Amino acid sequence: MQKNMEQSLNLGKFISLKQQEINSESNELIEKLGICTQSISRWLQYCEYHYMNFKSASKDENLKLDSFSVYRRAGEAVSIRCVYEANIAAFLNNLHALLDSFPYLLNLFIKVVDDPNSTSIKWHEDFINKYQVMSFYDELMDFMLNLNFHKTKGYVNTIKHKHLIRILNKRDHLEFEEYSYKQPHLDKDGKLCFQNKVVAGDNILSFIEQCHDELIPKFFTLCDNILNFKASQLANDL
Repeated sequence: MQKNMEQSLNLGKFISLKQQEINSESNELIEKLGICTQSISRWLQYCEYHYMNFKSASKDENLKLDSFSVYRRAGEAVSIRCVYEANIAAFLNNLHALLDSFPYLLNLFIKVVDDPNSTSIKWHEDFINKYQVMSFYDELMDFMLNLNFHKTKGYVNTIKHKHLIRILNKRDHLEFEEYSYKQPHLDKDGKLCFQNKVVAGDNILSFIEQCHDELIPKFFTLCDNILNFKASQLANDL
């Protein structure tokens, strides 16, 4: 990604447009929006931090040294393997957190469920379809079908609920040994379905680069479309 993440997503616009809509600069809803957008901003910063650390730790020269269990720096009791494994897990955990928090932000911004703490507010067809009449619905559904999003969810759910996923050092690249995820698709009636798939032998750097360079910007585009919808709606109400 060529430009800084913080410059690529105008999170403050979620708040300013909501303030305009309810004609108030401060209330409980605005405070919740503020906390939510601040959290997404932090998760984006954490993703960038761990992405850069992982890129550095997974360079060919480091992977070759890792074969001999060499520490990252002289005098450190931190192995190269520990560095790249920790940053893989941290990048994907933070990415998963920011993406999974988005339905909550969306419902605060454009309410379709009265209780903001309802467990129905999540990346699920029933919740997403409540936005079906809105112009950004196709982008919302397209994001929910994104393969890398679901690979990320599968990775994080595995290490959170089962076990760490083994990483193979091939000396010139890293690979996931194996984990499973649910691959989404639409059936002939347009109903969302899932099929169990296995990730095995995937190049980890390529996957994380796709998440960083494609999935995160796709999330930014989705946010922009939702913000534009709300801005247009408010303009038409004047």
